[in-house]
Amino acid sequence: MRRDFKRHLDSLGGLYEFSEAVMAERKLPDGVRFPVHLAMEELFVNMVHYNPTVTTDIEVTVTVGDAVTVSLVDNGGVEFDVTTKREVDIDAPLEERKPGGLGVHLVQNLVDTLEYEYQDGRGEVIFTKGSGTDNV
Repeated sequence: MRRDFKRHLDSLGGLYEFSEAVMAERKLPDGVRFPVHLAMEELFVNMVHYNPTVTTDIEVTVTVGDAVTVSLVDNGGVEFDVTTKREVDIDAPLEERKPGGLGVHLVQNLVDTLEYEYQDGRGEVIFTKGSGTDNV
């Protein structure tokens, strides 16, 4: 199922409702739904935050099969490969940490697969998370 969302943080509620409806229909367990929601939110917020002059909507597709597959397409944004490993010191005290990178690190560790494609101003992030059910 595909839906376009305005490039604004106010779209987060609709994004959650959209993905929840798709996953709830398939009766996926919370242990799958929560990481999918969290990864989607982090990636969506990054697209909004790091491309403030872009006005195109963000395309989101959620499908459920053997795994939940999510695609977020950012038309007109700058290239930002979320699959690249970044130095994040998760053991440092909060006051000693440098801002940035923790959200992407979290996404990389929450999902089963993470892909990124960029061409001609079109960036697409695709991730999967196992469905957690055999009845899919």
